[in-house]
This record gives sequence, C-alpha cells and structure tokens, in this order.
Amino acid sequence: MKLNLYDFDDTIYHGNAPFHFFKFCRKRGLIKASHTFKIILKFIQYKTNNISYTEMSEFIFSGLKDIKNLDDLILEFWESHKKNIKSFYLEKKDRSRDIIISASPEFLIKPIAKELGVKDLIGSDIDTKTWKAGRPMCRGEQKVVELNNQYPDAEIIEAYGNSNHDVPYMKLAKQAYMVKGFKLYDFKTYKPKFIVRIWNGCWGIYHKNEEILNYLIAGGLTTLIGVGGFALLSIKLNMHFLPANIISWALAVLFAYFAYRWFVFHSKETNKLKEFIRFVEARLFTLVLDTALMAILISILAFDDVISKILVSLVVLVTNYLISKFFVFKKV
Repeated sequence: MKLNLYDFDDTIYHGNAPFHFFKFCRKRGLIKASHTFKIILKFIQYKTNNISYTEMSEFIFSGLKDIKNLDDLILEFWESHKKNIKSFYLEKKDRSRDIIISASPEFLIKPIAKELGVKDLIGSDIDTKTWKAGRPMCRGEQKVVELNNQYPDAEIIEAYGNSNHDVPYMKLAKQAYMVKGFKLYDFKTYKPKFIVRIWNGCWGIYHKNEEILNYLIAGGLTTLIGVGGFALLSIKLNMHFLPANIISWALAVLFAYFAYRWFVFHSKETNKLKEFIRFVEARLFTLVLDTALMAILISILAFDDVISKILVSLVVLVTNYLISKFFVFKKV
C-alpha cells in the first residue's frame, strides 16, 4: 500500500491547532485562568523531566472537561480556522493516499481531516470522558510505532514534517520535505538556519550532561542564597560570622532540597519526610565542613569574610553533589 504522510501542526496547518483551540475557548470564558497558569508549571515539569509528554498533555486537555457540547464547539472552531490550512496542501487534488499523523488529539483534528478527504488520521488518543491517553502521545518515534501498527506493509512515497519530532517517519519515505512556514525544502539537503543549529547544538550538549548542568544551576542558586544571606547578616547587620553562617546555611538547605529533588535528581521517593531527614543529615555533615573551613580561613588565616564564604561554598558544592547523588536521592 502506497501512502503519503503529513504532520499537521505547522506543516499543513499554519500554527498549532491545540493552542489556537485553547485561545478560542479562553476568549469565550470556557477555560479557567488558573488552568492556564498550571499549564506553565506542567510545561516546566516536562522540560525538567519530572513528567512525561503524555502526562503533560493529559493535564492540558483536561482543562476542557467542563465544556458542554465539545463536539459542536470544535466544529465551530474549524469553521473559523480552516483558513489556516496551507495553500500547498489545499492545491493538491488527490488526497486518497494521504495520512495525517500528528501529536494533536484525534478528537480535535478529526473534523478537518474528514473535510480534507484524507485516507486516515493517526493522532494522539485522548479520551474526552477521562482525559487520559489510551497510548503514548503520537510524537517522535511513537509516530513510527503507530504507523507500523496500523499499516505494517505500507510503502511511504512522500512525507512532510516541520521538526525533529517528524524525522523518524520522514526517514521512511522515498521523498521527504521539511516544511518551514509556507516553503518546502528537500529533507535530505535541508539545513536549519545558523542560529537554529547553534540552539539545537546547545540543547544536545545540555541533554547529554543534564544532571550535572542542572546541579550546577541549582547549586549556583543555592550558593547565591547562602552567600547573599551571609553577606546580609554579616555585613549589613554586623552579625558574628558563626551565627550568620548557620542561618544562611539553613535558608540554603531548605531551597536546595526542593531544587535537587525536583530539578536535578527527579526523585520518586514517596516518603518525603524520610528523604528530607536524610538530606538534612547530609547537609549537617557539610555544615560542619563549611564551619570548620570558615573558621580556619577567617580566624587563623585572616581571610576576608565574604571571600572565605565563596571559596568554602565551592568545596561544599562538590561535596553536596556526591552525597546527594549516592546517599540522599539514590535511585532504587
């Protein structure tokens, strides 16, 4: 069976249909503002690998749960948004071999797919009663999985996509096109703009060293809180360095626990109290180390208070990483 594959959002549709639909609903007051804010938090959780793309998507679309007559609303949406279908696709006369394969939920793009007269639609399976996904979202490699499940013997003649998430199925085609805006580029010779290549390269480096880099970010912020708190207490309030050091340490530890649990090590420990106690025990050890080094640098070697704090914080930063990784947030 010969097929042509098309991604939907930003490929044959100009823009992102789910985003446009949410905007459409928000203008009618059908989605709570609080849900919109929570979407941002869920997106951050997804980007920091605390939840999957499927879990994030389930939450996003659950914002539609209170809408009555959803099917009628979707039809109304497409009446005003089908103009966003790109001309290169509208000008195509025969769509009988076309498969739309998209991460967008089937319940949203099914009406426009039917109107376009495509052979089939393979989208994400979101149940509009439970707002749960019946399978992983149809994105990236999952697109190939879904295609093979439904059309195991297909011969892919043409494929169209707009991002790296479409590359897995585009590689299957005899001829593939990267769609950028309203222009089509040969997939084999297409090169992103220089700034995009730099951006993708940086993201690639980040993902290969994610834990270390996240720790440096969280550790840097923890250090900033510790140093800033100490400087405020020691210099501005003229507090003795020992109590100033202990108070600034306590503030930094409280911040660090949540930052390391959520952002760095993605802990799944359900007993948070037990985990927090382990974390505090570990930090008590580094507090002793911190205080001893501070005493040596300031009282014995006569170093400046703040400079001493910065130097000691760097030593503690490395020690805390090793203890956190192998003792506090160790993977079961």
